[in-house]
Order: sequence, then C-alpha cells, then structure tokens
Amino acid sequence: MTKKICFINNYNNEKYIRDCLESVYAQTMPFDEVILVDDGSTDSSLEIITQFSLKYKNFLLLKKENEGQISTFNFVLPSIPENSQIFLLDGDDIYPTDYLFNVLKLIGNESWEFAFCEQQKFIDGEVRSMDTAVISDQSPHYFSKTTALTRSRGCWIGSPTSCISLSDKVFRKIFPYPHYRDKIFWVDDVMIFASSILGVKKVHLPSLGVGWRSHPHNVTKKHHSEHDIWTRKNSINNIFEWYCGAFNIPRYPGVIEFFGEYRLLGEYWQKRLDLPNKYRMFNRLLRNSIKQAASKLS
Repeated sequence: MTKKICFINNYNNEKYIRDCLESVYAQTMPFDEVILVDDGSTDSSLEIITQFSLKYKNFLLLKKENEGQISTFNFVLPSIPENSQIFLLDGDDIYPTDYLFNVLKLIGNESWEFAFCEQQKFIDGEVRSMDTAVISDQSPHYFSKTTALTRSRGCWIGSPTSCISLSDKVFRKIFPYPHYRDKIFWVDDVMIFASSILGVKKVHLPSLGVGWRSHPHNVTKKHHSEHDIWTRKNSINNIFEWYCGAFNIPRYPGVIEFFGEYRLLGEYWQKRLDLPNKYRMFNRLLRNSIKQAASKLS
C-alpha cells in the first residue's frame, strides 16, 4: 500500500502555519504521515507547530538551522518512507478539505511520478478554510516525457510547490540538490525542471486547486533587480548542468526527439507554453546541436 505523506516546509510563518496545519488535519481522507521541516524559524511559528506535534501521533517535526527552502527538501530525505507519495505544502498555504480525496479519485491510490494541480488564490486574511478543491470538470492530462522540450526551450511544466505531489522514487532522484545555497527564488524551479530533464511522466489536474495565499511576503510580490534576475537565470542554468551531468543526459536534444515530444503535447499545452513557430524551434535545435558538438571536440 502506498503511503500518503504530507511534507511541509516552514520558515517564520507564525501568521499562517496554524491555518496550514489545520487544513492538513481537516482532510476528509487523512494523510498517513505529516512531516514538517522548520528552517530555523525565529518567530513563534515553532511553538504553534510543537502543539500539533504533541497532539497528533502521525506528525513528525524536524528542526534545522536556516539555510533556505531547498535545504529543507534535502534535509527531509532520510525521513521519507519508501513506497510513498509525497504531497507538498508551503507553510503559508492551505489544502481544501477534500484535496487528497479528489486527487486519489482522479488518478488512483497507487504511485504516480509527478502530479500538479492549479491554485485557488486568496488574499491574506480573506479565508481560513476551503471546502472543496474542485474548480472545474476538466479531465486530467497525462504527459509523455517532456525532457527534450525542457532541455531545448526551458519549458516550465508544473505549478507552485503547494500544488505538486510526487513519488518517493522521483523525490530521491531530485534531492539532495547540491546547489541549495544558490539564490533560486522558488524550490519548484528545481523540481519542475529536474523532473522534466529526467524524463519523469507528469499528470496535470486542471479540475483541482490548492489554496495559495497572496500576502506581501510572497516572492512573486517582491521587486527583483536586474542582478536578482541574472542570479536566478544563473541558478536555473546550474539546475540544467547538474542534472544533465549527474544522469548523463545530453544538455540539448536532437530534432527528432524534440518534435516527437512537441507533437504529443496537444494543442492546449502547445499554446499554454507559448512556444514559437516550428521554424524558430528548428533553428534553435540546430544551433544548440552545433554548440554541443563543438564543446565535445574542444
């Protein structure tokens, strides 16, 4: 039986962590285990979390020094059970009460590699709970591999962290990630790019949405300087270099591999990814192939 694990990362979320944890324990179908890694919080959030750890037997609290969000994913790795499905949640977001039930209803109780749903955005202070995760009647979309699309075009096929679930096998391939001190604004960059590079099969659940809290401290709300933008681009390049190198995957794909994946995307995702026309994509593939061949010769 595949265990259903909720993994929460927290840093200084004293205003939100109680709502977050209450939403996890209000699920109509309970998680087998809840694991929370606190990344060296200096506010009162740890006191609130400790209350939950004392109340619930299936709650595991892990504490570490502050090293950034990605480090919490590296840190939790030894505590992730084998044969488990991991549902991710940031400490400032919430699950609708039927989230787990509806995910399993749509794609089954056994293991899948990587699933992602949509966001139900709400303003800080607007709601404390969500009764349902269902936002439409759209069917799940099952992707084939998207490694060539991502290695060539940098396709970001996924959703923010709290909308993602993945198998323990995929989690162990992605983490530990050694460049966790890079200034990457979102850990989902690592998971979404890495899973595609590694050829993981993804499933999109457009009919479901997780509660994503909009507040002044969201990274997406902050002003990012040109240096910040350059740093993020460099960090993302490190993701590609690391996973391609570690798993012996060519940095750039061939033409046949790329267009085979492009054809299987379907019209909806071709438009959603806002890819250029086929001539421009073909042109880039040729340039990158020449660059790759030249680097091997040098």
